[in-house]
Formats: sequence, C-alpha cells, structure tokens
Amino acid sequence: MSLSVADEAGLDVVRQLEKNRIVAIRGNDADVMDQILDEKFLYINHDGTLYNKHSYTNAVRTHELTYSSDFDLTETDRRVDGDVIILIGMMLGHARLAGDQQVYHLRNMRVWRARGSEWKLLAWQSSILWRPPEYSTSSP
Repeated sequence: MSLSVADEAGLDVVRQLEKNRIVAIRGNDADVMDQILDEKFLYINHDGTLYNKHSYTNAVRTHELTYSSDFDLTETDRRVDGDVIILIGMMLGHARLAGDQQVYHLRNMRVWRARGSEWKLLAWQSSILWRPPEYSTSSP
C-alpha cells in the first residue's frame, strides 16, 4: 500500500524522532524525552504498570528507571492515518526498574500524533511474547 506524499513526510519525521528518542532513552535523558512526549502521553509497560508523561520522566530523572546502552526499538510494521502514526516492533535491551534488572524482548506499539506542526509520542505499550501452547492432534 503506497502512502501519500504527506503521509510519507510524516512517517519520515516520526522515524527521525524515534531515533532521537532512542538516543535519549539510552542516555537516560529525561529532558529530551519530555520534549518528545505528548502532554497526554500514556505508557503501559510489560507488567501492566501505567505511566503518564510526568510519572515516566520522573522515574527516569530520579533513576528509578535507568536504561542500558543496548536499548533498541525496531519497526516491523506501521499504520499511517493522517495525523496518527502507529509503529509496531520489538523493544530489546536492558534496564533497571526500582533496582531490579529488566531484560527486554517485547513486542511494542508506539502511537504518534501530529500536534500542529509537531509530532508527539502519545502512547507506548509493551507486551511479553508468550509462546502459544502446543496441542497434540493425536488421540490418547
């Protein structure tokens, strides 16, 4: 499916912002994250903890949450609908949350929204990849 010129331009901007955000996350730079996140930002991490913009950047600022330099976000799919762009991919790497080591190999979705001429990260959600149960087709 081909995108319009405007949708391609928006996607290019969001992809660059994602690169900037990854650098900020790796550097635990809450000030840069604060500029990228929408005022209505919502993050649900892999264990269901809910963060808004303030609680998320505060967790980074106070080092309750610290990311390692191997943190990465990939893009495996995307949806563009005017002023909304959804990126689907993987979240990989390590972090510390409240002193506990976190290992990330998670599927995630990031929702970006145009706010005037700027794109802001509106929502981010991560999910553990569970293997489906194996079923036997043979009778006992």
